[in-house]
Amino acid sequence: MKRIMTIALLVICCSTISIQSVAAQEAEVRAAMEEALAAWRDGDFEKLGSFYATNTRGFMLDGGFLINGFSIEALQAAASMGVAFDVEPQEIDIMMAGEGVAVAVALLEGSVTLPGGTVQEGSWRYSETRIREGGVWKVLQYHFSPLEMTPLGGMQ
Repeated sequence: MKRIMTIALLVICCSTISIQSVAAQEAEVRAAMEEALAAWRDGDFEKLGSFYATNTRGFMLDGGFLINGFSIEALQAAASMGVAFDVEPQEIDIMMAGEGVAVAVALLEGSVTLPGGTVQEGSWRYSETRIREGGVWKVLQYHFSPLEMTPLGGMQ
């Protein structure tokens, strides 16, 4: 009986540690997402680049083709033409998908300034897959797209 109680206690302790570990990882991913978006908003592209894996890929707001890699120079060139982002994440949801892998989704609320000064305010859907690399949660894949109303009044 004492052996069964010891095993049960060990199982409970390990389960608690695992739950705390998942919660701690989710908090780290949330903080990394918020910090990366703040760097993007502030035009700190060097810092933003530290949150991206070297083989990152994704789709940007323009609805264009898949972008492979991360280019600080491209972001700096866009900023010099007046492109700016002022978005805040809302409704962040993170799912751990194994050891060192996280999938996060959020709505981004705010504005995007286009070359020439046109400001587009709105909401965008954002998703990313992050991997833990060298102690940092880095974006491996991302997707931005506009949040639009459907003819039936729902969101798509």
